Amino acid sequence: MVSLAQTEPLAPTALNVDRSNEIAAMYHVYFPRVHNYVCCRIDNFHDADDLTSQIFLKVVSHLESYREDKAPFSAWIFRIARNTVTDYYRGRGRRAHLSLDDIAEPLDFANGPDRMVAAAELRQCLHGALQLLSEREREIIALKFWGELSNRSIAAFLGISESNVGVILYRAMRRLRHILDSRGMSWNDGKS
Repeated sequence: MVSLAQTEPLAPTALNVDRSNEIAAMYHVYFPRVHNYVCCRIDNFHDADDLTSQIFLKVVSHLESYREDKAPFSAWIFRIARNTVTDYYRGRGRRAHLSLDDIAEPLDFANGPDRMVAAAELRQCLHGALQLLSEREREIIALKFWGELSNRSIAAFLGISESNVGVILYRAMRRLRHILDSRGMSWNDGKS
């Protein structure tokens, strides 16, 4: 049975009475992560909702094909998500790109117009900076921060070493910091 206390929930087990509970628990754990990932990769919020629904239909209908010895469950789900996003763009004949506007938090109007403008400017600048990164760097950033995957799961998903994920992520974040700094945007990473 899926346990929410686990760091990496497992796939629902064989058909039984508890399977619907296991699927519900899996959906509860993975839906926000997959939806955030898809929103990060798709430039249309409504299409992202539809694609996320399609992804979970595929996950549930193909649960029997999941093999624990091949990859972590999260990597398996995100591979389905990635393939679904790829199919989405193939069908539209355009290149995938990141849209932070669709995944941005709702603005807090109580903070005033100056903060709203600053937040919009930062999102726009970050979007432009992310476009200067390679597709692999954008993919790793999306999986790490929007998909909330561990470096180990990303490594299994992409078929590269865990240390390589860490190096790519470190370099990509350093490049983002440099790009944002060169554009006069402050980078707040919690350091004093």
